[in-house]
Amino acid sequence: MFKVIKISALGILVFLAFTQPAMSRDFADIYTECGLGAMIAPRNAAVAAVTNVTWDSGTTAISSNISSPDTCKGGQPRTAAFIHQSYPALEKDLASGNGIYLDTLAVLAGHSASDKTQFIASLRSDFSKVVASAGYSDKSSFEKSEALYNAVYKNS
Repeated sequence: MFKVIKISALGILVFLAFTQPAMSRDFADIYTECGLGAMIAPRNAAVAAVTNVTWDSGTTAISSNISSPDTCKGGQPRTAAFIHQSYPALEKDLASGNGIYLDTLAVLAGHSASDKTQFIASLRSDFSKVVASAGYSDKSSFEKSEALYNAVYKNS
């Protein structure tokens, strides 16, 4: 019994040690910098907050703040993760010029509906040069993702 209490106490201490930085964020910042709202509107705090509150009363914002506070700090790390995790689908969307993954990428990169078309056209042009370059097929998935990320932020 004493062993179980000791292990439980250690687990709580570890949990508190890792969540302390996340808990230091203001409540308003959580609703504007985390969760679904921040993914949909990374550069518009009002829209992010309204989205978080409307969608699920802010539970994804709060849980992402606790479980992965680094994802709440800005759009570029989130965009990099999205590109790496969905690279094959993004590659197909870029080839066709449209698709849900490409639309999501434009939103994550902070582009509004009015400039999304120009962003995608420019990104497709830049990315076609990357794909046509010698040795592209031999690159690792990380290197391919990095090339797309660099093209995205060249056009932002």
